[in-house]
This record gives sequence, structure tokens and C-alpha cells, in this order.
Amino acid sequence: MADDVDQLALALADRRAGQQANLAAATAGHRRYREAVEAVLADLVATGHPFTADDVRQAVPADAEAEAHSPNVLPSVLGTWAARRVIVPCGEYRSRRRPRRASRNRVWIGNHPNE
Repeated sequence: MADDVDQLALALADRRAGQQANLAAATAGHRRYREAVEAVLADLVATGHPFTADDVRQAVPADAEAEAHSPNVLPSVLGTWAARRVIVPCGEYRSRRRPRRASRNRVWIGNHPNE
């Protein structure tokens, strides 16, 4: 059992490292996609309503979306915000975006512990 825990800890550490590397690449001076994603995400969190990655993607301005260096920037931002407990999962849905192949995705909501 301890070996399973060690493997999980290693896997989570690898995921965090990958997210951080992806986000570091997304902060190059000529790239605005990460900044746009985080602005949209902050607005959605402030509403207090549930939202999905698809909601974030749809709200990012098209000119910023064209600058994304990787399709993993948005999931990396969501993962980072979730790890910081700024957002928490509140449900699941199947994505209708063809590239996601009806994959299971989370519905998120802002974490407002003092309310």
C-alpha cells in the first residue's frame, strides 16, 4: 500500500511539474493566451456560478486563442487553480468538442470558504 501512495505522489508531482513548464512557456512576452484564460477564469469565479473549460474557452478572445502555443495551457491553468483551491469541482459532463472525444470533464465553481 505504501508503494501505491509513493507512486501517486510521484505522479502528482510529475503532473504539477508539467503544468508549471507549460505555463512558463505560455508567459513569453508575445503570448497572451494564458493571461486571457486567467482573466476569464477570474471573472467566472467571481460570478459564483458553475462553469466548464468549454465556458472559459468560448470567452477567451479569438486573437488571444490564436496565440496559444499548446492545447494544454487551459487545462494547466485549471489544474493550477484547483491545486491552490481557488476552484473546486462540483460536477462532471461530457465534452461536445470533437477533439475531446466526449471525454469526462469537470464542472468547476469558485471556492469561497468565508461566505
